[in-house]
Amino acid sequence: MNYLSHCVIGLQGTSLQAEECHFLKQHPPLGVILFSRNTIDAAQVRTLLDDVRKHAGNKIWASIDEEGGRINRLPFFPFNQRKTAASFGRAYQKEPQAALQAVYDDAYRVGNALKKLGFTHNCAPVLDVFYAHAHSIIGNRAYSDHVGDVIALATACMQGYHDAGIAAIGKHYPGHGRAVLDSHIACPMVDASEKALRHDAEVFYQLIKAGLNHIMTAHIRYPALDCNRASYSSFWLQKELPAHGFSGTIWSDDLCMKGAGDNIHDALQQATLAGCDALLVCDPEVVKVLY
Repeated sequence: MNYLSHCVIGLQGTSLQAEECHFLKQHPPLGVILFSRNTIDAAQVRTLLDDVRKHAGNKIWASIDEEGGRINRLPFFPFNQRKTAASFGRAYQKEPQAALQAVYDDAYRVGNALKKLGFTHNCAPVLDVFYAHAHSIIGNRAYSDHVGDVIALATACMQGYHDAGIAAIGKHYPGHGRAVLDSHIACPMVDASEKALRHDAEVFYQLIKAGLNHIMTAHIRYPALDCNRASYSSFWLQKELPAHGFSGTIWSDDLCMKGAGDNIHDALQQATLAGCDALLVCDPEVVKVLY
């Protein structure tokens, strides 16, 4: 099977290489995703995405991780001066309505700026619940340790992006918050009860009700409910999500991460069989293997 039409791929640098121009034209992927290595300033980013579309067509998606705080790929305003999700969570405890408005305004401002640059999707908001004992890979990227607070703040964030014309991608389903390992370098196992896992997943299900159309998976195993990592789990992706009204696009987390395994071809196959619609392949060296 040719997975390229389902892949969202990483690019090598701040301009397209000759080989990238060739394979974007010959075998257009579903989309591209930019990282810090691909960005200098607004003019350069617009030119890069324009060039991608010249070769791959205007329908190609352009995505990025712009959560705010330490997850910042665009080194210029308004992207590089944003608060962390946790800071909004603390503000919510004091003045809920003001915090919700601040989250919405931030997402709307950033969404408008992303739209002007040529982006279509942002890999945000983070829907994970904070747990102090867990690995710091989530940490202050989470809004709160209270599910209700995460739902409220993440909904405001999603609505801000949507109103600006940017598709929000909620992550990392069904929840990365309890993991004590970083899924970039290992496949964590969350040994929590079914009740606890459903408690965390409720954030995603409530965002679905509020209009979330894109969800990103976690490269994590939750043996209380399924032995497969969620990215490869038909239980989580084909049973649980539809049962909670989701009919949108399921994104795998980056299949180049160690949490996804060591073989990109196996990863693509397993993610697809499980129900992923968009397959993230962020490492440009791995992208070359696919062409």
